[in-house]
Amino acid sequence: MEQKELRIITVFLGILVIFVLGIVLQQLQSVFLPFVLAIFLSYIFKPMVLYLKKLKIPSVFALLAVFIFIAALFFGLAAIIYSSFESFVREAPKYQNKLSILLREGTQLVDNLAARYDIKPENLNLTDLVDVSAITSIVTSGAGSFVSLLGNLVIVVLLMFFILAASGDLIHKANIAMAKRYSQRFVKVIEAIDLRVRQYLITKTLISLGTGALTTIILTILGVDFALLWGFLTFLLNFIPNIGSIISIIFPLTISFLQFDGITIPLLVLILLGATQFAMGNVVEPKLMEFSLNLSPLLVLAALFFWGWLWGIWGMILAVPMMSTVKIIFENVESLQPIAAMMSGKLEEESG
Repeated sequence: MEQKELRIITVFLGILVIFVLGIVLQQLQSVFLPFVLAIFLSYIFKPMVLYLKKLKIPSVFALLAVFIFIAALFFGLAAIIYSSFESFVREAPKYQNKLSILLREGTQLVDNLAARYDIKPENLNLTDLVDVSAITSIVTSGAGSFVSLLGNLVIVVLLMFFILAASGDLIHKANIAMAKRYSQRFVKVIEAIDLRVRQYLITKTLISLGTGALTTIILTILGVDFALLWGFLTFLLNFIPNIGSIISIIFPLTISFLQFDGITIPLLVLILLGATQFAMGNVVEPKLMEFSLNLSPLLVLAALFFWGWLWGIWGMILAVPMMSTVKIIFENVESLQPIAAMMSGKLEEESG
């Protein structure tokens, strides 16, 4: 009985700790988000730094090369994104007029059907329910999150440089500072995290770049407005499992309906972008990904909601690598291995 009560107390303490941790992470988002982002960016650029070090290039120059590359990449993106969003916001009223016409026609159609079947909808006016400014607000709020993070770029890069400067030294220090049995376990965990998270992030980044580029090309060929903007959003949203690819299609599909008469172009947008997402996510990505993170789909969904609530879209982007890191740590701590098993999508069959 005492052991059962102890387990109940432990469960409630665990829930309390998670609740308190969530509040702390939410309140200190401006501190923790740049640090976490710097950690995961370091996974992407670490191979570049280690390669330059192998070429006997001093660490200072290796880090300087990475800095120039990141600065050019981010500020180039910022310029493109700013001009695209400025154009989108400027042209939004044009789509509002077209939307109002379509919704008035839809309202009339509903009224006719209601009259035919003797149904009396009260004050139904679809034009009051949908507003292009709402789409503008959604898109610009997402961009605002990205631009605000660009404002903290210096902090993120500085943190990443401190992490990259110590690349390759952590394992050596662990072997010196810890007893052999502890250092071996520590090194095993660090190497597993390093390998899996880096491979996931690099693969996901390449897949997202490819998907975003194909989206831009397809929309440009079809003549859909703001193709570059939708391509960038596709790149960003592709890091969000499951729901990101769906959301990335909704925006250009909506604009194509408002831009063109008829359904030919919107139908092509839906088919071609859907086929692109399916091919990149279900054919190309599994071939490039050397191993599966093996996370439970339910856990991934819960993580998306939890981290999205804490840190917005950036929390949703970082949710999977953070959960993968936690799972790897749990797998290598004997008392936490049952939790790691519960986090798995499927258990590996035991050999023999």
